Amino acid sequence: MKLLAVLLLFPALASAAMTPQDIREQVHKYGTVEFSAKVSPNEWKAVLDNISSGKGEWIALAPDLAPAINLQQANQLTDALYYALAPNAKETLKVLAILDKHHDKYQQGTALSCVSPLDKPKDEMLRIYNHTRLSLLDAGPQAAECLWSLEGWIEEVKAEEAQKAK
Repeated sequence: MKLLAVLLLFPALASAAMTPQDIREQVHKYGTVEFSAKVSPNEWKAVLDNISSGKGEWIALAPDLAPAINLQQANQLTDALYYALAPNAKETLKVLAILDKHHDKYQQGTALSCVSPLDKPKDEMLRIYNHTRLSLLDAGPQAAECLWSLEGWIEEVKAEEAQKAK
């Protein structure tokens, strides 16, 4: 029974030790065509969690990932970059500027990553919006385009809510 528990725990331990360099090596090993199919769901979740939490070395991985991921992964990466704005706006904005210059098949930069994902309850979306907005206001002039997109999005949400209330 203990052996079974250790075997089940091993994959979790292995992914916990994963580094951004490990992922970069996988992108280069598998290439941009195969990486999205070869990365394990646990590894991909760990990448997204680390980016979302605002870890700079993980956020910096996004330009390497962008040409190597499928549409679903690109949408997930876009969401992760949005969530990274609140804890680490400056690093996230640097990466979004890089993505803005690239023309990857699925991944986009500032235009989408500065708009809140719609998969959260409204109260939580507004809470995250408020934290993100404050972080962007503190990030300096490079945050203007992102803040503009974020503010435009929240105004649309408010307008839709007002329409529903009528």
